[in-house]
Amino acid sequence: MPFPQYGFALWLAASLFLLSCAPEADTTWRQVPEAEAGGWGMNVWAPTPDEVFVVGGRPERGAIMRELDGTWAPLPVPDGVGLVNWGFGFGDGEVVFVANGGTALRWDGASFTVQETPTTEDLWGVWGASPDDLWAVGGSGFAESEAVIVHWDGSAWTQVELPPLERDSRGLFKVWGTGADDVYAVGHLGLVLHWDGATWTELFVGASNDLVSLWGTGPDHIVIVGGRSNGSVSFWDGETWTTEILGPIPGLNGVWMRTPGVAHVAGTRGRILKVQVPSFEYEEAPVIDERPFHSIFGVGDRLIAVGGTIGVPFEPYEGLVYERGLAGDE
Repeated sequence: MPFPQYGFALWLAASLFLLSCAPEADTTWRQVPEAEAGGWGMNVWAPTPDEVFVVGGRPERGAIMRELDGTWAPLPVPDGVGLVNWGFGFGDGEVVFVANGGTALRWDGASFTVQETPTTEDLWGVWGASPDDLWAVGGSGFAESEAVIVHWDGSAWTQVELPPLERDSRGLFKVWGTGADDVYAVGHLGLVLHWDGATWTELFVGASNDLVSLWGTGPDHIVIVGGRSNGSVSFWDGETWTTEILGPIPGLNGVWMRTPGVAHVAGTRGRILKVQVPSFEYEEAPVIDERPFHSIFGVGDRLIAVGGTIGVPFEPYEGLVYERGLAGDE
């Protein structure tokens, strides 16, 4: 039957032609100054391509910028809320943000509710498997602080007891997972904890410097980044953790993944990398700003990185927001 084969060949040739004619992503980074109001950029997150949140502010005053249908505007963060460090939601209009001083904020699409948590430690990260199963982590890493995990069960935040730790870690900086029984938290002095649905367990991934953030594409494909003087990348392939120091790259703060094997990473001194795992080969974008980036996130056909004069304890508290096009295979 030659006709079906001939028809398929025509369809395949036409498809390949259309793909070859599709415009390539513009990977030139450009600044988005309209998203930078309010101070440092600590995190960027988006439930949909039409709604993007950039959070941060000043140590004593938090700020949240939202892009809705292409227009950026500040959200009315309640008085008394300090620096907002992270956000996460489920695409239903509700987003949970965590901030300095143990503060949690719930945005319902129109207004904020401040939620009490059982800690006064600064909260740096939040992630959940569902709206009634959220984890937030915190602690500064300094001697007077402690690493904390708090859990939201749909009605209240409660503090969770950590397992006995073999390292004297004083902070957890981010939390992320693939499901209710597969959650990781990373932090001070290379601390990694894993939740299996019943118990938190300390893991050892071959890192001793601070681990700042993590992301993945599935239970067997997870990347953790950190380091201080030199950037550190750890990769989980489902059986083994492998860690590499990416000297002379300085410390790394943020990571995001969509395509297995490709990690988009942001760090200090304006560094933005595309790291291949498990080879740890990396491509470094031209330095577009010497100030540190703290978070990177992709949504739709856009890759967004945020940061600022983070770590400088005095005015001016400057924020950075940059974006570029994102190809489908990145």
